[in-house]
Amino acid sequence: MYYLKIFVKTFLSLFAIMRVTGMSTKNPCSLILFLILLYVFKKLHSDRIESHILSGDMTLSVLVSVLFSSFTLAAAYQTILGGMSSGLFCAGILLLTGAGLFMIYYYLTIWFLQAASSVTLTGSGYSYAWIPYLAALVCLLCWLPYFLYEYPGVMTPDSINQYAQVIGAYELSNHHAIVHTALIGMFYNLGLSVTGDAHTGLALYTLAQMIFMALAAGYVVRTLQKADIMMPVLLITIGFYALMPYNGAFAVTMWKDIPFAGCMTIFCAALMRFLLRGSCASSADAVPKLLISEYFTLLLPYVLSGTLLCLLRTNGWYAFVVSVPLILLVYRKWLKVMVPVHLTILALVLFVKYPVMHVYEIPQADFVESLSIPVQQIARVIANGESLTEHEAAYVDQLMDVEQIAAAYQPDCSDNIKNLIRQKGIRTLEADKDEFFKIWLSIGIAHPKAYFDAYTAQTNGYWYPDVACEVGLADGIYPNEFGLRWQPLIRGNVIIKIKELLFKLPEMIPLYGLLWSMGFLLWALILLGALGLRMGKPASALVCLPVLLLMLTLCIATPVAAEFRYAYAAFYALPLLIVSPFI
Repeated sequence: MYYLKIFVKTFLSLFAIMRVTGMSTKNPCSLILFLILLYVFKKLHSDRIESHILSGDMTLSVLVSVLFSSFTLAAAYQTILGGMSSGLFCAGILLLTGAGLFMIYYYLTIWFLQAASSVTLTGSGYSYAWIPYLAALVCLLCWLPYFLYEYPGVMTPDSINQYAQVIGAYELSNHHAIVHTALIGMFYNLGLSVTGDAHTGLALYTLAQMIFMALAAGYVVRTLQKADIMMPVLLITIGFYALMPYNGAFAVTMWKDIPFAGCMTIFCAALMRFLLRGSCASSADAVPKLLISEYFTLLLPYVLSGTLLCLLRTNGWYAFVVSVPLILLVYRKWLKVMVPVHLTILALVLFVKYPVMHVYEIPQADFVESLSIPVQQIARVIANGESLTEHEAAYVDQLMDVEQIAAAYQPDCSDNIKNLIRQKGIRTLEADKDEFFKIWLSIGIAHPKAYFDAYTAQTNGYWYPDVACEVGLADGIYPNEFGLRWQPLIRGNVIIKIKELLFKLPEMIPLYGLLWSMGFLLWALILLGALGLRMGKPASALVCLPVLLLMLTLCIATPVAAEFRYAYAAFYALPLLIVSPFI
């Protein structure tokens, strides 16, 4: 019976791997893989391993495995089924594959929880105050070639739209965060007033953004020092910020997502600093009083980053609002400080969102902008040629030109469908929002598979690791009507080839590519949360909470599938997230 159990687990695991990867049953690698799995499962069932498995490990592993198995089945079910049409046969294949995936993820999670729990990242750290400044300087030096090559900075259509608002060619709009537009305008006008050259003004903004992101990296390093993280980890952290290609490329790109990533990272680092102070101690008397310096190194960065976090991206506002009750719960022994701090952030955000924008008559993003996934699901049904009821068809026809849907629908981007609605039915949509959701629900009940396919195509890059994602392809200034042009200060085929190589390496080097995967990052967040619970440090998971909520908002309302910049904040905060269970 013992050997039969091992054989069954091995066979189901092999079956799952082959179905997910599309490996042929005649591939000789399947035999090699079977023998490796057989050996691993035999080792896992030894008394030495099983005796160290705690009941809590099994509970956490089951929960994680169910999640990961569901993600894999949802993303790869078409590959798994391989064109099969029989409903009963498809159900059997999915069931067997799911069982095999569960086995794999369950034992991998058990191993991870046990192995990581014995890891120590603290001790023998250096507390020299100059190290964070050195880290920021190293980042700036390593990013300098990107700045010189992309001078005055990378400007895509979104950036050019904001520039047009700055110079008054377009009306102000909060579709692209008005706070970010104002920051661009401030540095642009400063540079323009000094030199009279628009490109110099834009370059000044780019330099300011680079300095801010470098200082955010230094703030992380200083936070890790306060946590007594060992020196090798600090060096890896500095290397990650300075040498990871997407950090250099994004530091010189004029998107609101970049300062947003810096603010999210500073906010999470400040949360870690609160935790290190003992602010969630069992007694308020055990919490040390704030030093004068901490008003500038802790409270001020926390308030400013929290405010900008809410103003630069709408989903940053949602992540903050959901996080606040849990933050106050963890720091309930220190409410006399934490309540005023969060009320200050809320007051600043609401002041900008309502009185300021009302006075300047700044329009907000329209309602359809928040409906990316629902309108994509409806469009998928129509693009597939599936039938609607007379009432449903009449309503959809009021929203958009039905004849254009099949040609306009893109599975991974909702812009075309949203624009069809803006052209014809935006008033119908905003006049009766409840009717839209009723029609959306009734169509979904009749066409669940089309809705499911539309959802996975629109979001799978954020919850499944093996999804292609283009990063760092934007170069220079895109064509525009304002006379802006790309003016690289260093150029040549060698420079171009080096950049191409840097951004192709993730597709060539195993494991390294995972550092470019948004889906893998979400999985890592889930595992780190489970590890924190396993190690009896649930409060440390609070550091990861804003980032996790950010990723969840992308799974709910992303306009573009696998858009790396939307999740860039999670990558920039990665060193904090990794060490959080170990502090």
